[in-house]
Amino acid sequence: MYKHYPVDWNGQSRTLAIPQENLAAEIKMTDFPALQEPWQAIVAAMENPIDCPSIRDSLKPGNKVVVMTGDRFTDEMLGVRGGLGFKLLDYLNALGIPDKDVTLVYAPGSHPTPRWKERLGKDLLNRVRAICHDCFDDAGLTYLGVTSRLTPVWINRVVAEADYRIGIGEISPNLQGGWCGGGKIILPGVAGWDSIEQNHFGVVKEVNPLGLTDGNHMRRDMEEAAAMAGLEMKVDVLVDSKARIVDVYAGHFVSEHRTAIQRRGREIWMTKMEPADIYVLYPGEGFEGHLSSAFFIRMEGAELGTKEDGIIILAQSAAGGWAPIQSSGHGREMEADHTCELFKAGTEEMARQMVRRAVNVRTISSQYTARRTLEQRRAFLVSDGISSQEAREFGFACGTSNFDQALAMALDERGPNARIAVNRVSAAVTDPPGRPVPWRAMPWREG
Repeated sequence: MYKHYPVDWNGQSRTLAIPQENLAAEIKMTDFPALQEPWQAIVAAMENPIDCPSIRDSLKPGNKVVVMTGDRFTDEMLGVRGGLGFKLLDYLNALGIPDKDVTLVYAPGSHPTPRWKERLGKDLLNRVRAICHDCFDDAGLTYLGVTSRLTPVWINRVVAEADYRIGIGEISPNLQGGWCGGGKIILPGVAGWDSIEQNHFGVVKEVNPLGLTDGNHMRRDMEEAAAMAGLEMKVDVLVDSKARIVDVYAGHFVSEHRTAIQRRGREIWMTKMEPADIYVLYPGEGFEGHLSSAFFIRMEGAELGTKEDGIIILAQSAAGGWAPIQSSGHGREMEADHTCELFKAGTEEMARQMVRRAVNVRTISSQYTARRTLEQRRAFLVSDGISSQEAREFGFACGTSNFDQALAMALDERGPNARIAVNRVSAAVTDPPGRPVPWRAMPWREG
């Protein structure tokens, strides 16, 4: 008996067939009921925060307030879809803070931001001053010092000079910071390029930061920067597989973040399982066209869910071949051919180029973690767009266009009773990236 998983494959449909008797786990999100009145939950969280004074007790007339929001769910929460930005402004008005004393700061870190105004909507932008943080604008940054982990901290000057700083965001697994949310609204959200680069270089130290909190030195570095910036309150939401808000937390940016993850975050995003002999990874519709970002981000989760002597099978049509994560900065834009050859060179050369700042560290940091996984685990690539020879150059043990063949080889190596885990996404990922977000589901981890 087989369990069949239909997947999109270069515009067509294929099936990943897994022997039922070998199936040990399916990695997927767990949905909770969506909140019917998210705004009421946000107000309750802000007025009863975790480990910090309430927003009502903290603000007084005349205060200059900065509201920061980032890439994740901006339009659903604050802008054209959710409209919570208007309710937040009304709430601040009732506390004696007029619109003229509020600045809305779009906090994308170093991500491209061509649609930030569209996502917030012209009605909201006509009501309140709004700016998009530019990590490359040195004149618009304020220097705060150096973290204990040797990251110099520059942040947006408007944020630094405010009387009160509140961030609004969302929590889900994240590669460099372990999880989105919390103090990441400052670093990388409103930090300078050099701060972001230094922080992201930390990937060369930590193994499997995906899903880690206190044990993730990059997360702790981000939080130290947030403390230096004086982030007074952070509001974070948890969402279901359809991007609907299911829970809200507010308070000190560390305490609310950990509470959210411990109470529901892990249960939503992580599947409890024993490491498998074989881990089948299909990144999901919307990612299948290239060997690209989904592959980089998901491989650490696959490593976490696989025994040390196990096998990862990555099924991704990649009909368009290699396509690196695109990120620009200070003339270090990276051509596809450059990132391709660097990935093939392996982690030693990638680390060398990052130390020398000869490459865009933010871009290569994500690729570095994927390449490290390929050096830690045997992995088979099932793809139409990557030849068997090139798959081996990338670090895969083998490459094929036939999933059944790859699975048969893995079962031949691991034995007929091998335990198989499947991480397959069937929901489409829409624009902007991250909505909906079930492709971030991963094996359970503590810490």
